[in-house]
Amino acid sequence: MSKPFAYVTKSGRVVRQDILEQYAVKSDSKQVPADQFKSSYTQGLVQPLYNPEALARVLEMNTYHYRACKTKARDTAGLGWLVRPLVDNQSQEQFEKLDGFFSDLGDTVSKTFDKIMMDYEAVGYGCAEMTRMNHEPDGEPADLVHMPAHTVRAHKDGNRFVQIRGNRRRWFKRVGYDMDVHCETGEVRELGTLTPEQRATEVLWFVNYTPRSDYYGLPDIIPSLGAVHGDLARRDYNTSFFDNFGVPAYAVFVTGNFDPGEIDEYGKSEFENSIEEHFSELSKNPHSTLIMTVPTMDGQGDVSVEFKPLSTEVKEASFRLFRQDNKDEVLAAHGVPPYRMGIAEAGSLGGNVAKESTEIYKRSVIEPRQEMLEAMINKYILWDGFEAYDWEFKFAEIDNQDEKHDIEMATLLFDKAAMTPNQLIRYFGERFGLEAVEHPAMDAYYLDGVPLTLEVDVAPEVEATLMSLQERLLEVAEKNVSSENGVGDRELIDILASIKAIAR
Repeated sequence: MSKPFAYVTKSGRVVRQDILEQYAVKSDSKQVPADQFKSSYTQGLVQPLYNPEALARVLEMNTYHYRACKTKARDTAGLGWLVRPLVDNQSQEQFEKLDGFFSDLGDTVSKTFDKIMMDYEAVGYGCAEMTRMNHEPDGEPADLVHMPAHTVRAHKDGNRFVQIRGNRRRWFKRVGYDMDVHCETGEVRELGTLTPEQRATEVLWFVNYTPRSDYYGLPDIIPSLGAVHGDLARRDYNTSFFDNFGVPAYAVFVTGNFDPGEIDEYGKSEFENSIEEHFSELSKNPHSTLIMTVPTMDGQGDVSVEFKPLSTEVKEASFRLFRQDNKDEVLAAHGVPPYRMGIAEAGSLGGNVAKESTEIYKRSVIEPRQEMLEAMINKYILWDGFEAYDWEFKFAEIDNQDEKHDIEMATLLFDKAAMTPNQLIRYFGERFGLEAVEHPAMDAYYLDGVPLTLEVDVAPEVEATLMSLQERLLEVAEKNVSSENGVGDRELIDILASIKAIAR
């Protein structure tokens, strides 16, 4: 099929085919630019698989990628936290130390780890600096500070890290590493041999695992970088072409030995200017007749001119479908349901799709990230740092539970001797401000309200009543035996009912 000579836009302008092709979506290179710190990998530092700064900039290129990273970071570490007991007789002194540490951080706990997880999602790894009291090697933790991941590189020994900003660099060591590291030179010394001013602080290092690196992780967006760049190309094409020319309305086909005429200073031929003038007149005088003369090369008049209206709806629909596909690919790479980002999906079947999608997202995406953070915090801060073995740190979960259903299920379990009152309090107490009670009755199992394993001390007055009823029962039984008519049945029933009531 022959190509059109030119296109006429709705604004009356004529655009040649070769100009239109300049705005077509090209398959540009998807490679991430080279690492600006490449010259620094001469002291044993390991180069990341992708330039972290370039990956951080991708956040600014795509709305859905940015929102997905923000959503996952917030759902992982930004919904709240608590320090909860692991044993029944927990140490209050330990709790006060932990509460003081987490309350006195420069940033709140949620804000600090929200930043760490934002780096984790955007770059593939995140880190935080932990300082100790008086910079002692075995001192209690003093502070926890977020470190921008794109400024930190790992050493090949896996125990040292360096932060580079401009021409300045500072060395750190892996948390728990039993050697001293000089903060200015990175030199390794025996633990305790450096002064507090020379001693490097420690780093908590979190990576989104990839089998391609032992030091860094990969962000979830990597497989769908093509979708991000494709959406940028779509946006740039629409913006550039429509700003310069408008929406194509007609394609002009000219065949034969026509003479386009001289080229003006703007690169347009006389024939193009003639077409543009005619359509400009048509826009001013709708429904008027279009009469054009086409000059020929040899005067034979073997020229054909054809105007074909273009359906812009098809192209616009194609761009919308292209954007939808790119969005779906980005969200699939992140594993975030659209509902979680405030995107309403039209046409979804079933009214419970959002809840089920959020539950899958919570179990498969958020909980593994929370477990990773909690494991590091518990080991290196609570247990090794403060020796607070009675407590554990826990991030708040996404609240997608049906509380009414939970309470009904717990009530059923309690009535069937599957839960004790204190177990109910441990499960629901945080929501309703309840605390476990140290009493044998609170740790007993009840079947339809009757304790199964609890030995209850009977009060003296209750014991006297039971003995009195027992004596009356014997009297009624003797009357029954001596009576020919079996008298005393009504009285016997009353006594048994009284005993049963007291037993309950």
